[in-house]
Amino acid sequence: MNRPKQLTARDLALAGPALIVAVLVRAISPIVRLRFRNFPADEIGPMTVVSQHYLRIKASRKTRRLIDCWYLKSSVKVANSYMFGFVESQIKIRRSRFIELVAAWSEKLPRVEHHQIESEIRITLLEGVGTKMRLPQKDRDVAAEYLRQIGINPNAEFIALTVRDGAYKSGVEQPNTQARKDKENYRNQDIGDYLAVAEKFASMGVQVVRMGAKVEQPLATKSPLVIDYASSGKRTEAADIYLVSECSMCISSNLGFDHIAAMSGKMRVITNQALVVQASTLFYSSDVFILQRFREKASGRILTFAESLQHPEIRNLDWYHKVVDLGLEFVRNTPDEIVAASIEGWQRSKGNWAPTAEDDELQARYWSIYDKFFPDHKARFGKGRPHVGADFLRRNASWLA
Repeated sequence: MNRPKQLTARDLALAGPALIVAVLVRAISPIVRLRFRNFPADEIGPMTVVSQHYLRIKASRKTRRLIDCWYLKSSVKVANSYMFGFVESQIKIRRSRFIELVAAWSEKLPRVEHHQIESEIRITLLEGVGTKMRLPQKDRDVAAEYLRQIGINPNAEFIALTVRDGAYKSGVEQPNTQARKDKENYRNQDIGDYLAVAEKFASMGVQVVRMGAKVEQPLATKSPLVIDYASSGKRTEAADIYLVSECSMCISSNLGFDHIAAMSGKMRVITNQALVVQASTLFYSSDVFILQRFREKASGRILTFAESLQHPEIRNLDWYHKVVDLGLEFVRNTPDEIVAASIEGWQRSKGNWAPTAEDDELQARYWSIYDKFFPDHKARFGKGRPHVGADFLRRNASWLA
């Protein structure tokens, strides 16, 4: 957790001029409006999503009276220097304590919302705006050669497997008033549940590359086509970005990292999704996703989809313990559900998927319930809605009662 930076003597000397500039920014706003925002470089997901989302907004807006000022706080540790460099080639990001102070003063002055770069992420709404993310050819060539040297064939099809586990934020404090540290435990998965899908694609002759900067345990397999790149000790930041941007498909447990694949035009299969509302904020029309469900601890009964969404703690899922404290537990996807959803995603990516009448009916039932609880989100699906895994819905048809 980043702690508030202590003011230095230099900060105190700059505080007065920074306030004057912040006031001047307000004064000139009828002519030109300056907006500020701290760039989130400390995690690869926000770094990717925020930057590419901003570029889409910028491409879609008509006004020329805006000057946006992104800045990087000196206290921030950049999560991936290669990706940050790529973003800097697209967006001017300033490293200036003075600008930090101007932005801080600006937040305390009237009309603050007019001088902040928008923070709401609307990837789903802006799908199709702008261009696909593409790394420079020189960088792709260098990364491809490196991968050959470590046993990954970049010229053959490969799947990027990105599964978050407890190692991702181990040692990172997430305090609240109750001093709980389990905020996002529902996002941590067991890599063993993904062994079946990795070996399934390996049996089809497709390489599967397990990604991750920090993982709890290796992916135990004897298949030469399942490569535990995350545990290899041979990771590089540039190769990380190349793999997920050039993969044939990405199987994910919903990390921000998988947005690199989606923004590069790759199929994405999202498993163990718990935050339901993200389907209309962070998903693409091509995505296939399957969800965690919720079970009453006392009775063992699984709540229906509609019953689950009646709880604001689930509908607006934030803290893990808020759900657990309701007497509920998360029901994670089974290996078979993960395999089936991934095969569907693969077939869709090849144009070989043919839904049945039952599949269409179950999809319609799911989205009818979704729209009941999120009625204002219907207009966000301009390019179409993502696909709930067909097999998942068939197995759990009673969940849609």
